Amino acid sequence: MEDRLAKVPVVHTTNFTDEVLSFLAKSTQDSFRLDQMKPTVQTHKFNTTWNDQKNHLKATADRYQNVIRKSGNQTVRVTVEDPSTAGKYKLQGTVANAMGSGANLALSGNLGGKMIGTITTIGRDGPTAADSARTIAILQFLQGKKKIKQENPWIERIWLMSDEFKWPEVWSAEPQISSRFNPKSASRPLNSSQTSAVEHMLSQTNDTRITLIQGPPGTGKTTVIASFVQAALRRGQNGIWLVAQSNVAVKNIAEKLADFGILDWKLFVSNDFIEFWHEHLYTDIRSNVILGDELLDPGIVKDLTNCRVILCTLSMLSKRALRDRGITRVVPLSTLVVDEASQIELGGYIPVFNLFTSIRKVCFIGDDKQLPPYGQEDIQDLKSVFEVEHLHSDTIFLDTQYRMPPQVGDFISQAIYDGKLQSNEFHQVTTDSMACYFVDVSLGQEESFGTSWKNAEECKAVLQIATIL
Repeated sequence: MEDRLAKVPVVHTTNFTDEVLSFLAKSTQDSFRLDQMKPTVQTHKFNTTWNDQKNHLKATADRYQNVIRKSGNQTVRVTVEDPSTAGKYKLQGTVANAMGSGANLALSGNLGGKMIGTITTIGRDGPTAADSARTIAILQFLQGKKKIKQENPWIERIWLMSDEFKWPEVWSAEPQISSRFNPKSASRPLNSSQTSAVEHMLSQTNDTRITLIQGPPGTGKTTVIASFVQAALRRGQNGIWLVAQSNVAVKNIAEKLADFGILDWKLFVSNDFIEFWHEHLYTDIRSNVILGDELLDPGIVKDLTNCRVILCTLSMLSKRALRDRGITRVVPLSTLVVDEASQIELGGYIPVFNLFTSIRKVCFIGDDKQLPPYGQEDIQDLKSVFEVEHLHSDTIFLDTQYRMPPQVGDFISQAIYDGKLQSNEFHQVTTDSMACYFVDVSLGQEESFGTSWKNAEECKAVLQIATIL
C-alpha cells in the first residue's frame, strides 16, 4: 500500500489561487450532491423467468425507466411468493449481467415454481461516462497534470473570467472561414433575430468564440441550428458536433437536419437507449445512426473519414471509445453546439473542455426561463451557462414565437420575457378569437393503463369538444 501511495502525485493547494480552488471545490461539491440525489432504493414489477441451470432469474422490464443495469454499487432484493405454503419471503442477490430490456439476477435460492412479487434494486446507479470524466478532470487539475489558466481557455473564460483574460494568439492566426450569411440561402425563412443568431454562430473571432442564444418556446431554435449547419457546410467547415443532454433532443436536431435536406452527418446513440425501446423514433433517420457498439468496430474510422457533422449526447461525447478509436481525430471537435443548454449544470461541460483542445467555437442554445438544470430545485446554487453574469452581454434573444396563438404568446411575453417576445402576426388563430379555455373535469380520476395512465372522463370531455370544433 505504501508503495502505491508513494506513486500518487501530491496535491499542493498552495499552488492554486483562491479563485481556482473555489472553482475546483464547487465543481467537486456539486458533483457529489448530484450523485447523492440518485435514488438508493427502487422497486418495480417485471416479467420474470427462472433458469435452473444457471440459478438466474431473468427480469424483463416493461418500460425503459424500469430497466435494471449492472452496477458494482447495487444489490437486488426479490419478493417471492410460494403457492404451496401461501407464504412470502425475500431473497438477496446481484445483477449477473444486463442487456436491453432484460437483466439476469444471481440469487441465493431456487425459485422454480415460485411467483415473483417485486424486485427492488438497492444502491445508487454507477457513474456515467460524463461523471467519471468530470472526476478525472478535477483530479488532473489538482495534481497539476493539467493547468487551467495555461491550458484551458474555455474553463478560464466561463468560470474564472478576469480582465486580463485573452484567447490564445495562435487561434487568431488560424485560417478563418467567412461568416457572411445570406438568409435567403436557408431552406426555411428566417426572421431578423434568427439571422443574427446564425451569423453569430458562424463567426469565430475572439469576440464571438462563445455564442449564447436564448430561445423561448416556439421561436425556432432547431431551425437556427439547422440553418447554421447548412451555411457552415456550404463554406467548407467541418468538425461540427451537435450535442444535448438527452437522446430525444439530439434526435430532434437530426430530424430537422434531414428536413432541411442535410444528410452529411452521423448520430451516435447507445444500444441501451435505442434497442428494444426506441427504434421507432429513429425510423426516418436510421441510415445515419451509429450504435455505441459499432463505435468499437475497427473500421469505424474509415466510415467517418468524410463526415463533417456528428450528433450525440454530452455523456456520449465523454466516452473513451471516441478517442481510443480515433473518431475525434478523423472528425475533430472544432465547433461545439449545445442544445437545451439551460438544462445542463455548468460543471457538466468540464469533461468536454478538458478532453478536447481542438475546440475553437462554442454555441449554447436554450432558455433559462423554461426547465432549469437537473437538481437546481434541491441544490439552489446550481447554475446553467445562461446564469453566468459576465456572459450575459453575448446573449442573442430569439424574439418571435410561432407556436402559441398571439393572445397566449402576449401573456407569456409580459409575464416571463419582459414584453420582449413577439408573436407571429400570421398565426392561424387571430387576435379576435378566444384562444384558450380551461375545462374543469371534476369527476375525472387517473387510472393505471398498461405502462401509462388514463383519465376516462377527460377523454370523454376531449371528444365532446372535438365534435364542436
